[in-house]
Parts: sequence; structure tokens; C-alpha cells
Amino acid sequence: MTEIPVDNPRYAALRQAQVRVEEHVARLRAALDEPFELFSGDAVWIGPVARRFGEELGHHRRRLRQQAETVLAELEAEIRRTPQRVSPAVAREEAARLSGRPSAFGVL
Repeated sequence: MTEIPVDNPRYAALRQAQVRVEEHVARLRAALDEPFELFSGDAVWIGPVARRFGEELGHHRRRLRQQAETVLAELEAEIRRTPQRVSPAVAREEAARLSGRPSAFGVL
């Protein structure tokens, strides 16, 4: 007899994590926008040190955005690799693993 597939708890947990991560990524993307805009606006500080600081601030702003996007992309890739529906036995194993309970078969 073939078991009817059920929702995969791991898939659901990954989707929930994606929502939270997207919120954090949105904040990270914008984290250095205001300081960068303030610094690159009216000249309040000029000279070679100021120019170097502005370049570094721009670099760190881009790097922060890239790293935030990388985290989100890796999570999305894991979601794509995870089946939405699995056998009841696999669903039980995933639920146990997600809850921190030891596996009935010792397989994690």
C-alpha cells in the first residue's frame, strides 16, 4: 500500500524562517543608507581622510548588502531542495528533529 504524502514540517519551518530572514535582510540592506547619504551629501568633512572614509563606507555598505543577499539566496536554495510533501514516516522524523527530540531510529 502506498502512503499518502503529507506536508513536510522541515519545508514549513524553512518557509517561516524565510519570512523572518527577509525582514532582517530588508533592515540590513538599508542599515548604512542614511549614514552614506549624509556623508555623501553636503560637504561637512573634506580632504583625503574624508574621501577614504567615504569610499570605505560605500564599500562596507555594498558588502553588507551582498552578504545579506547571500544568506537569503542560500535559504531559498535550501527551500527549493526540500520537498513540500513527504511520507508520514519522514514527516515524523523531521518533526522530531525540529523539536529536538531524539529520532526513533537514531538517524538525524
